[in-house]
Amino acid sequence: MPDPSPPGLLVCLSYYHPNVSGLTISAAEQAEAFVRRGHPAAVISARQKGTAAREVINGVNVFRSWMPGRLGKAPIMPLYPLTMWRALGGMALVGIHMPCPEAGMAAVIARLRGRRVIISYVTSISTADRASRVVRAIAGVSHLVAGVLADRIQVVSKDYADNSTFCRLFRRKLRFAVIPTPFPPEDKLFQALKRPQDNGPLHIGYVGRLARQKSLGLLLDAFDGLSEKVGREVVLHLCGPASDIIGETDWQRTLQAADASDGRVRYHGVLHGAALQAFYGGLDLLVLPSTDRQESFGLVQVEAMLQGVPVVASDLPGMREPVRQTGMGLLSKPGDVDDLRACIARVLTEGPPQRADLTRLRALFGVETSCAPYFEAADQVARPT
Repeated sequence: MPDPSPPGLLVCLSYYHPNVSGLTISAAEQAEAFVRRGHPAAVISARQKGTAAREVINGVNVFRSWMPGRLGKAPIMPLYPLTMWRALGGMALVGIHMPCPEAGMAAVIARLRGRRVIISYVTSISTADRASRVVRAIAGVSHLVAGVLADRIQVVSKDYADNSTFCRLFRRKLRFAVIPTPFPPEDKLFQALKRPQDNGPLHIGYVGRLARQKSLGLLLDAFDGLSEKVGREVVLHLCGPASDIIGETDWQRTLQAADASDGRVRYHGVLHGAALQAFYGGLDLLVLPSTDRQESFGLVQVEAMLQGVPVVASDLPGMREPVRQTGMGLLSKPGDVDDLRACIARVLTEGPPQRADLTRLRALFGVETSCAPYFEAADQVARPT
């Protein structure tokens, strides 16, 4: 007889809460979506300083493996196989969020325990510095092993897959679905559109880690002279992790520029939940200036659109899809300061070409769309043979 209990999901990734990144947020939303469906869910990641080896967060069992050090940003976890073996109890599916140096090991263990393997290929590994290139070389073999053993591979978009060597190797296993994005409660949606209009400053924002691959220097250069181009005062608001970013120091230059701006550039720290939604609601425009291959989607674009805020993003594979699909903004030439400034000014003065409503946004980015490959796999496991 089939097991009457609903099939569970074990999510494997390098870092989890309290780390803040698009990958971490999407993995949490995926695991919590399984819990909301009545399935057990667990996460295995590196144990950062000050975190517990085991805890439950929003119904998700979190297992953290001992991390004595890092290679660049990649955690070194010698006890990972043992931790994962324990975490697999009651789990029928293993979801590996890549990039993840442990991906191959996780796939092998999952297969030895008779579990199905799904890869969420969230992004490539950055090559912005020497340490990243070393990690990419090491992880490449691990990723290939995971790709061979996986039942299916979820990629954020065909656009991103067409520009990925890894995805081209496993075309027959690919399934396209965006990374999961948390949707706020109905009464917290489209706050920017409900804000009274006045003749005060225009507010543009950036949400994300103050890290090198985010190209914040490019945004600061484009911000210079923006008020004159728009004919109105413009304030730039920054939100996201800074000093606690793993393996990064670029945040120091960004905060120094904010301190020297006489209040024209303001840093708000890390915001969550209602505070983050209110931050979006106070913006006239969100900007994603990154030129790094590590950017494959940018879920902050969807978070901003859910508050009625248009977006200017770099015209990069995958990252351009939210603007392309909704029309809620413009795409700028990657690395081109003048074009970025021009796109920002145009949206601030003319508005976005289109505005998507909630029905459209749910159809494109809602949990039933983003988690479809995993939900389908769980249904197949639960279905009697």
